[in-house]
Amino acid sequence: MKKIIFRYWSLNIAVTILLYFAYRITISETDYADGDFLDWILHILDIVVNLLYSLAYLVGMALCSFAIFLNLIDKVRNNFYLSLSSFIGIPLIYVVIITLNILRDELLQDNYVTIFRNLLIFSIIYLHFTGLQFSLFRKKVNKLDLNPS
Repeated sequence: MKKIIFRYWSLNIAVTILLYFAYRITISETDYADGDFLDWILHILDIVVNLLYSLAYLVGMALCSFAIFLNLIDKVRNNFYLSLSSFIGIPLIYVVIITLNILRDELLQDNYVTIFRNLLIFSIIYLHFTGLQFSLFRKKVNKLDLNPS
């Protein structure tokens, strides 16, 4: 079972890193309007903030992937809901917090473009991947439970 869980965790880390690089490419492809010196300074500050959020994204998703190791505990692995929360629970909380930040920013200001949107999109992609990974993990666990050899 340790090998199976480690395999799922390593795949999860690999996808996290791929999404991180895709997120960084998305940030670098953002077009900014030409302007005066103040616009140039704001552009540099926006890039720095986006880089910090991309680093926070990488750290957050890496920490979320460590919850997969909770399935090494028999009680967690054999309970569908505990196992589901070990795969999807923490990333879902992460997505809810980002969504609430976006909604708060949009309610407070008119026509506000937030830097959290890209973060939310990539977090939702990660959440869908972990959901798929969880369903494959449950099939594997159920198959092993039926054939104890």
